[in-house]
Amino acid sequence: MGASIDTSNIAIYEMKDGTRNTMYLSAGNLHLKETGGSNTWSYKTDTYTTGTVTNITAAVVTGSGTSWDTSGLAAGDKFIADADHSAAIEEDAQWAEILTVDGATQITLTASYGGTTGAMSDTYKGRKVYTTPSNERWAWAVVDDKFCFTNGNSNVQKWTGTGYASDLDATNAIKARYCIEYANRLVLADLSISGTRDPLMVQWSKEGDPTDWTDSTAGQNQLLKSEDHITGMARLGPNLIVYKRNSLTVASRTGVSTSPIIFPIHRPGVGAYAPYGIIEAMGTNAFLGEHDFYVLKGDYPVSIGEEIRDFFFEQVPKSNVVNTVGFAVEDEFEFHWLATTTSNGQLDFVYSMRNERWLVYDYGDTMNCGGRGAL
Repeated sequence: MGASIDTSNIAIYEMKDGTRNTMYLSAGNLHLKETGGSNTWSYKTDTYTTGTVTNITAAVVTGSGTSWDTSGLAAGDKFIADADHSAAIEEDAQWAEILTVDGATQITLTASYGGTTGAMSDTYKGRKVYTTPSNERWAWAVVDDKFCFTNGNSNVQKWTGTGYASDLDATNAIKARYCIEYANRLVLADLSISGTRDPLMVQWSKEGDPTDWTDSTAGQNQLLKSEDHITGMARLGPNLIVYKRNSLTVASRTGVSTSPIIFPIHRPGVGAYAPYGIIEAMGTNAFLGEHDFYVLKGDYPVSIGEEIRDFFFEQVPKSNVVNTVGFAVEDEFEFHWLATTTSNGQLDFVYSMRNERWLVYDYGDTMNCGGRGAL
């Protein structure tokens, strides 16, 4: 994907018509793996295309009917004229960074534009660049054929398989750190409610429609049985597990449309200390707690870390434990956790479900993530 792009999530987006897509999420963008003969990948990030470009002189771009000052474009976003853009062969060298949005019909780039210049009448793309908070990552889910993704800093986004991503609901689905599909709904956690972040809140959409948050079948619940913050969610059989740093809550369906999800079970003492180390695979959940590794048997956390935990916590300082990234390699029945150690760089701590044993790998390159894509 190019030296300038660090992928933080790999996701599979499967649609009802059988279409299967591999999606890459980087800190600032959504990317689609392209499968044509000479294609690589393309941006699917929220993109503004209204109006036309009439002139490019050095770093100044002039438009007609563009409304750039109200489009949401800002410094740091990207610009390219369509005449210079090979959409399915990225990263295109002519993408230029916006320095300032000067008005409805003018933007200034950080340097002279490297593509077509002078008077013209051409379409263009103004690509909005997302901002992901330091040490945080995207969460994603597919509901009603919509690829939904969120990173705790932007409005929750959706991509429908065509065009470009856009806000899911700019009023009711904003700044959520975590999301998941459950009960045919989009469920958000640790999100902004009326402008204030609530790290104890879980909110869900209308059944079958992740864009509707005001229907009578949508709702929310604040998890107040413990004060530790939510760190992620995963499904387990018919249940939803909501993880906190030192506890977990088990949610289930009620069959009642106006109160579809209840949270009857709270288990204190063990939670997911590393938000991006929660793995949902092989009929269970695996996760890294504050002092050990666990899998769920039923809805009870069971230690699997006796063989490795002393070495792991000696090697990985607390500040790095929280940033541990997990993924599964299901063909090999393995759970992988990537962590940065004090003396050996990054190591991959691997638990084999088949053999119930641990392995530790040291690679020549740094790994950012792992995930399942469409093959």
